[in-house]
Amino acid sequence: MALEVSALGRVIFVTGFKGGVGKTTVSANIASSLYSLGNKVLVIDGDFGMRCMDLVLGLESETLFDCSDVLSGRCSPAAAMCDVGNKNGFSFIPAPMNLDRESLSKSAFASLIDEVRRDFDYVIIDSCAEMTDYYMAFAATADEAVIVTLHQSTSVRAAEKTAARLAAMGIEKQSLVVNGYRSSYAEKGKLPNVIDIINRSSVRLLGVVPYSERLQASQEAAELAFMGDMKKKASKWEAAFYNIASRINGERVRLFEGIESPKKRGSYKGIVPSEKREKREDQE
Repeated sequence: MALEVSALGRVIFVTGFKGGVGKTTVSANIASSLYSLGNKVLVIDGDFGMRCMDLVLGLESETLFDCSDVLSGRCSPAAAMCDVGNKNGFSFIPAPMNLDRESLSKSAFASLIDEVRRDFDYVIIDSCAEMTDYYMAFAATADEAVIVTLHQSTSVRAAEKTAARLAAMGIEKQSLVVNGYRSSYAEKGKLPNVIDIINRSSVRLLGVVPYSERLQASQEAAELAFMGDMKKKASKWEAAFYNIASRINGERVRLFEGIESPKKRGSYKGIVPSEKREKREDQE
């Protein structure tokens, strides 16, 4: 049963019991896309065993406090936050380098999420791949779960298991993101197609991110969806994350809409360029 928390900003738990499926990549780019659509977004690195989100967000040298400092009461959530790309309204709380398990209680996790969701439209929690105590504590605060799978049968099986365990915890709102989708392999029957994946996982499909070596290179350079030059043409994976974020926002968007023929970043419906957003906030 999920813990009772304030029903304000939506808390999305990005998860999957198989390592290496791209949970951190998906979390970061969903967050950046939601931010670019005008939302205030907080990313929490909930993978205390790996701590990789700071690298993906380009904040490796920017963090002072971490999530365990907040959970143990050594600092406030605001003190542990870093701005992603110097963007107001796009924030990050890192995972600890060294975890003191005795100092962390389940109620502390609930208090953290209850406080931060008052100031953000979305709180994205990037989870670890194992059901640790802190995994369970973070999951208990979530309004919904986004399960990430790679485009392969073993990963889809893990997604199915993840969905069942989350349902047993009381997280009924679940959706699936297929990462690294190879459409040519699916068409030839070498890998499962979208319908096969839906049937095997029994989870509502939220989005499909096409396989791209460019995405891997962008992650290495801490480049996020819709955070660069708005006059530049979006990549296929950016178009995919735009569709995912739009669906989370409640828009009706077709699964593969615009992925094969991306537009310039600034021409996507609802995207708010940084300079316009900052100007609007100054006027407010």
